[in-house]
Amino acid sequence: MDQVMVSVTEGSLPRVLNDLREAGLVVDTVLEALGVVTGTVEVRAIPTLLSVSGVLDVERQWRVQLPPY
Repeated sequence: MDQVMVSVTEGSLPRVLNDLREAGLVVDTVLEALGVVTGTVEVRAIPTLLSVSGVLDVERQWRVQLPPY
């Protein structure tokens, strides 16, 4: 599972949220004022998230770890 940040069109978040969940997104945070949802999803489901009406972008969040591990 990868962490993602999903950007949606203005004012569409309440409508899009359920569709994102049905597409496989496990929602962590909803930032309604920004039109952003964060959560986890299988990498192969990212194209499905992008196809949801109202979704502008799906960005994978990369984790960086510096020594010591």
